[in-house]
Amino acid sequence: MKGNARRQLLKVSAVLALVTGGTLGGFQPLSAVQTASAAAVSQAQNQLQSQLFQALSARKDSVNLTYAGGINELKAAIEPALESAIAQDPYIHYTMKGYAYSLRGSSSASTAAVKLTYRETAEQSAYVHQKVASVLKEIVTPDMNDDMKVKAIHDWIVRNLKYDTTLSKFTAYEGLKTGSTVCQGYALLTYDMLKQAGFETNIVEGYVENEAHAWNMVKLDGKWYQIDTTWDDPVPDRGDRVSTAYYLVTDEQLKRDHTWKTADYPKAVTPYNEALNVLVARGVAGAKELRASLGYSASSNSLVSTASVLQRIVKEADSDGQNSLTFRYQGTKTKLKKDLLTLYNHGVSPIGYTSKSLGSARGLQITLYWK
Repeated sequence: MKGNARRQLLKVSAVLALVTGGTLGGFQPLSAVQTASAAAVSQAQNQLQSQLFQALSARKDSVNLTYAGGINELKAAIEPALESAIAQDPYIHYTMKGYAYSLRGSSSASTAAVKLTYRETAEQSAYVHQKVASVLKEIVTPDMNDDMKVKAIHDWIVRNLKYDTTLSKFTAYEGLKTGSTVCQGYALLTYDMLKQAGFETNIVEGYVENEAHAWNMVKLDGKWYQIDTTWDDPVPDRGDRVSTAYYLVTDEQLKRDHTWKTADYPKAVTPYNEALNVLVARGVAGAKELRASLGYSASSNSLVSTASVLQRIVKEADSDGQNSLTFRYQGTKTKLKKDLLTLYNHGVSPIGYTSKSLGSARGLQITLYWK
């Protein structure tokens, strides 16, 4: 795993499993309560869900619900209603700490007393939303297209957050107030910034090296992309250094070290460098500069297998004012290192690179940085 600390995600479902405990009280013993019909349970769930979502949105610590139906219906509906209400808003989902409830009633009327706990208070979430709005006014300008806006948001997050190696900060609020948080906080802040900027986005839950992890997806120009701001922020932190190894990547690119339940999320299938090439060909303002800043070139998909080809494309990028380049490389990592060393004799001084396997047929994806 990259870095010295685990990239930790506290899954809300795991937390809820630990803290959720319903106690059933009423006029009949539990064994005497008859099974509720599916239709009645569904109706109860729909009625409860909207009330619960309002309470969650206001970050209420407790809510008392009255249901005009039997306690058996309420018992069957309460937890699905809670889960559905929480799932309505990813920001609520990943700032929830847990819930507990108690039920009382008879065969004709029942009540639920629900306790709710959060990792972020209503005031703290309001601070996040206000801070995000303020930052967006600074980093997003009227002349920017959507591609530029997403890049500006990504870079601001990477530059202004550090990964919390104590593994004790889990929210966007903690990230903004203290400067550090774990992946959950990165994903929450990325979600809020993208959403306030007008993008369709979500939070993805999965694993990296068997450890729970969270990141984001964003819809750009009608296409979905994966974006992991946590993994684009080096550990230990390197100030203004921004990696783009996990910036607007496809499912195929991300699944080499990330795993997730793909059925739960949109498909990301379009390589972003191809989308940028289309924008450049259309003459979209800023597209060429954005492509260069990401280390792409018009030939990013071409295969580099010799030192001479590597020298040529790096010199061309350097002449264009770039200090990084992403390319595909066919060969072993040992040979790659030897080829990189030849750049010193051609006026370029490499200072580091990232490497990702593209599979045996497609070689390695290399992002090279130089002075």
